Amino acid sequence: MKRHIKYIIVHNTATFDPKISQHYGFFHYVVERTGEIKRIYPESAVIKHLPDVDNEAIHIAYTGGRNKAGSLGDTRTPMQEEALFNKLVALSVKYPACRICGHDELDATSNCPGFSVKDWLRNYEPDLSISA
Repeated sequence: MKRHIKYIIVHNTATFDPKISQHYGFFHYVVERTGEIKRIYPESAVIKHLPDVDNEAIHIAYTGGRNKAGSLGDTRTPMQEEALFNKLVALSVKYPACRICGHDELDATSNCPGFSVKDWLRNYEPDLSISA
């Protein structure tokens, strides 16, 4: 079944141990700390995460989001940033009418993904040494 995608939503897995990714079930893709992107579910699957938009959303998360003290925040590695950026570009080409946003933009009670997706995309400059 083809879905009409209106949102690409960025999350974190809310984990702090870099060897453990505990929440793979809620996402289509997960970006590991090494930059490896794992497809967890096909894009045709509806993932239950944000009920108001799930039918029209692709969910992508980076592994991490919780610091050593246990607080939520931005813990992305440079490799994750580069891989996440590239995946968002690819998805936006595939779904040109979609809005890329953070989980917190659709759920005011959330601190996920731990950074402003809008500001990050506006200011991000790919590291060509990582991309090569």
